[in-house]
Amino acid sequence: MADAARRKKEVPGGFTLQGVEDFNKTRASSLDDFLQNAPGLIMLSENEDEVSKIYIRGFGVIQEDEPSSVQYLIDGLTLNQGDGEMIIEDLDPGTFKYAEVFRGEDALQYGGLGLGGAINFVPYTGYDAAPLAVKAEVGSFGFTRDQISTGGVQGPWDYYISTSVRYRSGWRQHSEESTELLFSDVGYKFSDTLEDRFYLTVDQTDRKIPGALTWQQLEQNPKQTDPLAIPEDWRKDWYYIRLADKLAYKSGPEEADAGVYWWHRQAYEPNVYIPSNTLSGIGSFYSDNLGALFNSTTRWDGLGGENVLTAGLNPTFEDEEDAYYQNLSGGKGALTGADGELSFNTVLYGQIQHHFTEKFSLVLGVQGIYAKRHFSDFFNTSVDGNVSQDLIYRSVNPKSGLIYELNDKSQIFANFSRTYQAPSFDDMVDFDTGPNTSQTFTPLEAEVAWTAELGTRGQSEDHRLEWELALYHSWVRHELVDVYSAESDLDLGSLNIGRSYHQGVEAGLQYKLFESIFTSGNKKNAGDSLTLRQDFTLTDAHFSDDPTFGNNRIAGIPVYDYQAQLMYESPLGFFFGPNLHWVMSRFPVDNANTIDCPGYVLLGFRAGFKIGKGFSVFFDARNLLDQRYASSVDPISAASAVGSQVYHPGDPISFYGGATYAW
Repeated sequence: MADAARRKKEVPGGFTLQGVEDFNKTRASSLDDFLQNAPGLIMLSENEDEVSKIYIRGFGVIQEDEPSSVQYLIDGLTLNQGDGEMIIEDLDPGTFKYAEVFRGEDALQYGGLGLGGAINFVPYTGYDAAPLAVKAEVGSFGFTRDQISTGGVQGPWDYYISTSVRYRSGWRQHSEESTELLFSDVGYKFSDTLEDRFYLTVDQTDRKIPGALTWQQLEQNPKQTDPLAIPEDWRKDWYYIRLADKLAYKSGPEEADAGVYWWHRQAYEPNVYIPSNTLSGIGSFYSDNLGALFNSTTRWDGLGGENVLTAGLNPTFEDEEDAYYQNLSGGKGALTGADGELSFNTVLYGQIQHHFTEKFSLVLGVQGIYAKRHFSDFFNTSVDGNVSQDLIYRSVNPKSGLIYELNDKSQIFANFSRTYQAPSFDDMVDFDTGPNTSQTFTPLEAEVAWTAELGTRGQSEDHRLEWELALYHSWVRHELVDVYSAESDLDLGSLNIGRSYHQGVEAGLQYKLFESIFTSGNKKNAGDSLTLRQDFTLTDAHFSDDPTFGNNRIAGIPVYDYQAQLMYESPLGFFFGPNLHWVMSRFPVDNANTIDCPGYVLLGFRAGFKIGKGFSVFFDARNLLDQRYASSVDPISAASAVGSQVYHPGDPISFYGGATYAW
């Protein structure tokens, strides 16, 4: 954590270091629980149990339950599929001790799979895990989560092993789900400067899908499902295994990492099937991914100041095969489509930071990307014939930044950089809509953004006040959005548009309002305190003189998102306080800007206590105002194209509690 805090001061842009302090006071089910109150990070859920999509700065909003545009990593090793997509449920938040959230172009060193940025999760090891820890949680709508973990050090070896099981019967009809997760890492120290660590992840998930509703249906009876969800047994079932290994070297000013990973997924996904209109039906696929990491950091004095040179190489490869079948009451019918998908990405990165003075430094970097997408059509009886294609993407992306240290705790920064993202297969592979449907492949351009950013972060001398603030503007070319044809009155799916822009504000403020209210502190122990944390995200994304949508807002993005938490903490172990999540205004659900999602206010309350170092209890109440609201929406082109069944109802008032004991 200390090393991450030091690196944060070398990032000339939006960066949040998220620890587990608040996470240990609440439910540990999802990334929303873990990454709560991180400015600039918007997380939406279709089931209130697991996050369905995450986006930063409005990029990737059109993806539904396999988001792209953000790169996810564990200890710097990529988790995304080779074409950029990610299934977030493969992560167990209870195994992480902190996360590094890089927004926008600050993530260039991690790869080229996300315009929005990157999130690097750092798991527990045997050096910081309890020898044995047990956590049990229960809550509304049949929610249970149980986790048991162990960790320790034996000579040069250390180990951490965690297993967890999560189940929820669901608030809506046909929304039951269960997830079993195993995560483990084992390290070996060859010396004080060289360490190897091996990682194992196994995940199995079975989830029923109730489908989206119209706003009128949500208001009348939010527990209902799409009329076809139960008869066709819509669901997602998958199995996932990941193996990875990382060799780390650190000696004074020199650091270097080398790693490899492989993972495999098998999935079975019954979905909508309408013989005269939609033939996607049941999707069944397997995916194998390979990747590597090579990076190094060197520090030295020269040219009148300190220098930091960073270089890295990140190749990734994916082989996926898909088959689609008629959905006959949840069972397989005749084959309707089949394909093979190969993705390859190679990212080379270099950066130098030069300190002209102790306070002022310049950052210059460049990223080179070579990406390939090869689509093989295995179902050539379709009316479109063989639509196999091979696409190549290349780009060179410069990065520049300035950092000025106001003092040893505060700084201001600025940057101007270019980001580039090749499209995923989910964006390019689809089924025609209409009576003569067939599987199609639509070649797409890569998305490109030039971004200017200005910001500040730091803390006061007495540590009572901490802040971070970033303002940005991105000029975007070829952004992927959902496009509608007025001539055919059909949704054309994901297509590139000419120009658009994203701009916004990302702000976080934490202030200790009062100290030693009832209990005085001393040199060894702090007294009690009352702390207010506030986080605000403004995301303003628009088309720019588009032939179809003019200067409309891009659909599906909450414009004003505000979160706050007031927390009293006692040195005796007690804590309690209210929290608030306020989507402050309506925002469009379709790019024609004809239908909206209303804003909402969610009021919650948390309380608990900790006895000694081992035993803790929490209570977490959510949506105390019992509001009816949409916790996620499916952005569409125009309401007339596919109707307005795009709202996923959020949970009503709900309660969670749990206990942890660590030996």
